[in-house]
Amino acid sequence: MKTVIVTGAGAGIGRETAKLFARRGNRIIVADIDEAGAEATVDAIKAEHGEAVPYRLDVRSEAQWEDFAGWVKTQYGCADVLVNNAGVMDLGGFVETTPAQWQRMIDIGLMSVVYGSKVFAHQMIDAGRRGHIVNISSAASFLPSKLDTAYGVAKAAVLMATQSLRIELSRHGIGVTAICPGAIRTELLAHGERNGLSDEEREAWRADAATAQASMAYAGPEKVARAIERSVRHNWAVVPVNPEAWAIYGLFRLSPGLVRWGTANISFDFLEGTLERTKPLMKRIIDRRARA
Repeated sequence: MKTVIVTGAGAGIGRETAKLFARRGNRIIVADIDEAGAEATVDAIKAEHGEAVPYRLDVRSEAQWEDFAGWVKTQYGCADVLVNNAGVMDLGGFVETTPAQWQRMIDIGLMSVVYGSKVFAHQMIDAGRRGHIVNISSAASFLPSKLDTAYGVAKAAVLMATQSLRIELSRHGIGVTAICPGAIRTELLAHGERNGLSDEEREAWRADAATAQASMAYAGPEKVARAIERSVRHNWAVVPVNPEAWAIYGLFRLSPGLVRWGTANISFDFLEGTLERTKPLMKRIIDRRARA
């Protein structure tokens, strides 16, 4: 039985990934700062007769990653697969995002991947284990934008770091993959921030953003989970998920200038106006999915 670690596994993509690997006969370590969410994922896996244990992990802390790796080694031996999935999505332009808000995105979106990949790569190398590390980047890593600058920068860094790590670990027989999802039905925006707003405005925005993501993203987190599982089996390097992710990936490689021109013409005012006009339609879509 292999040991598979999934961070941010208390909900969304992480939960579906944990459940899928468990169905394949693996032991799952469900790591999340949200203890209740982690326990719920473990319960769901055990309900399907899988094996899973929860672990509270703040991915921003290098010390907690070190302790976590030591606990895994003591309890189960060397990890076989690490999925660095934990993350948040804050929106806001370059100038309106404060240094503290930039730091939050870098700590959660990038440094968590660095800490986790380093400590478990060392563990795999020392044990001679031909394991696999999966880092969740985003289609935003291909898409320069004034809407989610800090998030896009962090995810672009994850994409480059993952490819560099892949080169470095290949001689040890360790696979490394970057997964780049497009729009997925999760609570990523609901748990994120909209920089540049007051607290009251931010709460209203968060509710609207959650509705938009739930209605407009046609693919669920289980689709990303399947891409992750296949990537581990086939050792793929970079995997966009969803047609829009593939389209952005291809278009940016073909014409970066055209992509920059397109995103320069999309503003928060335009998006929020469109959101307000389409609220009735989005509500119908959500209600229909709930009945299905």
